Amino acid sequence: MKLSRDVLRSESQIAERVRQLGKEITDAYAQQEISVLGVLKGAFIFLADLTRQIRLPMELGFVESVASRRSDSLTEIIFATALRFSSSFRIEGTHLLLVEDILDTGVTLAYLCEQIQLYQPRSLRVCSLLDKPHRRKVDFSPDFVGFQVPDRHVVGYGLDYQGKYRNLPFLTYVE
Repeated sequence: MKLSRDVLRSESQIAERVRQLGKEITDAYAQQEISVLGVLKGAFIFLADLTRQIRLPMELGFVESVASRRSDSLTEIIFATALRFSSSFRIEGTHLLLVEDILDTGVTLAYLCEQIQLYQPRSLRVCSLLDKPHRRKVDFSPDFVGFQVPDRHVVGYGLDYQGKYRNLPFLTYVE
């Protein structure tokens, strides 16, 4: 596999969209305190940039919960028996914003939201940097979306291919 020469979104396009998302989220929560939960590992760069654009008091945490692996055309989802949150992160009674890197089939994110609801947040919304709506296997739509992307393997800005390319400041494809 090699990187495409095509840039899907430039560093400046990403920065502008993240700024817009920060304003949308700030407006949507109307001066309420929120809890922001980032899904590791892919969302960490997006999460850092996004939270600096949200003009609300917030608590920030991370979850590492679900792993998926692709074998040929089949995606196998391995569900965790217990979600692992960063220490002392409280969900119960909070306005929770879950931040994810990419929404593809929706299976993993729907499962994660279902599990988070067991912790009884006051509200739960989802922000995904990237969305592939044509790949949905379950009925799931994020509340906030950075960009819709075609069905190709996207890397950069936190997203990887076999552990590589997360550090790229732009989004591109692996061919």
